Amino acid sequence: MFKTLIESLRKKSFSLSDLPETIRVPGHGGRPTIDGLRLEDASVDDIAFAIRGMSDQTSLLLSQESALRRLHDLARNRGAIGTDTVSAIFGGEV
Repeated sequence: MFKTLIESLRKKSFSLSDLPETIRVPGHGGRPTIDGLRLEDASVDDIAFAIRGMSDQTSLLLSQESALRRLHDLARNRGAIGTDTVSAIFGGEV
C-alpha cells in the first residue's frame, strides 16, 4: 500500500505522529491567510507562521479558560449552584 509523505513522517518518529495533513498560515506582511495548506506544500516559513498562529490561539484559549475558572470560583463563593445563571449571580452589580 502506498504511503503519503505525511504518513511516512508520522511513522518515522513518535514525536511526529500528530502531524496534521494541512495547516493554517495566518496572514502576515500584507499576505492573506491560507487555510488548508497541504503540509507537503508548506515552506519552513509557512510552518513557522502556522506555529505562531497556533500559539496565539492557545494563549487566547488559556486566558479565557483562566477567566472562566475565576468567574466560576467567584460564583461558587457566593453560594451559586449549578443551575444559577451568571446574570442572576452578578447582574445586580452592573
